[in-house]
Amino acid sequence: METYQVVVDEDLKESIRYENMSFPLDVFLDDYGRLVDHTLNCHWHRDCEFNLVLCGAVDFYLDGVQIPLEEGECIFINSGILHMAKQRENTEDAKVAAVTFQAELFTKGYAGSAFFKYFEQKADGFKWDIGTEAGRAVAEGLRALAGLDKAEYGYELCCLSHLSEIWYHTAVYLERELPKGRTKSHNGGVKKILSYIHEHFHERITVEDLIGAANMSRSEAFRCFKQYAGVSPMAYLNDYRLAKAADLLAGTEQNVTEICFACGFADTSYFVKRFREKFGISPLRHRKNLPALSGCGSFGKRTGILP
Repeated sequence: METYQVVVDEDLKESIRYENMSFPLDVFLDDYGRLVDHTLNCHWHRDCEFNLVLCGAVDFYLDGVQIPLEEGECIFINSGILHMAKQRENTEDAKVAAVTFQAELFTKGYAGSAFFKYFEQKADGFKWDIGTEAGRAVAEGLRALAGLDKAEYGYELCCLSHLSEIWYHTAVYLERELPKGRTKSHNGGVKKILSYIHEHFHERITVEDLIGAANMSRSEAFRCFKQYAGVSPMAYLNDYRLAKAADLLAGTEQNVTEICFACGFADTSYFVKRFREKFGISPLRHRKNLPALSGCGSFGKRTGILP
């Protein structure tokens, strides 16, 4: 199956390009069956985001906490927060509707706007309890928003209607329910390790290299990284190399040996063994089994994601 990843810059920032930049709101489909290693790789963006699980089960990692979501459940992720998500093992391929928007949609970037106070909240994000009235309203609103037809007259007005109700419940929850004094967590050390891996994965990398990049103690670097990514830095490095190898098998005509060395592996036999362990198939068989891609229905597609 041809795969893709979220494309980020050297700071792990994803720049979301909306279909209509004068109306910065879109609905994207994250198909975990096509994501490399069934994982939405670590990233952040300045946009606010809601995720609604349409099918399957996904574990999000947000502020160092694993947040499990199943079909029908939803999560809010605030602007600027490093996050990732991974499909639950031994479950069907998950599909998640990601509703992203910029606060400027309401505030127009003006600090004196009457709406600005509703976007000053400091929480990283949270999982909605769909057992509550507000949680059900948010989940239903996200599903309705995702089902809108962009070709229909009044599409933007319908979007704003649904989003206004969703954000009302969110702002009230942030103000009344979350612990006071909680602030956004920007884990610079984790971002530095991830950035170093993404830039140098094709080279020989040691634990000392990663610790040096983070400027943290070994124990602190490993603890923080595992909180955010769910695995150790070296395990993430290995998985990232294998994901890149899968990309090259799908998108180039390089042979297995060339791809092995291009992705930072020093031994072809070891590379083939780890690839088979990760994907359940040999690199050559993976390339031969790549099917033609099907469309994503009426959903948009994250701009900047590899085809």
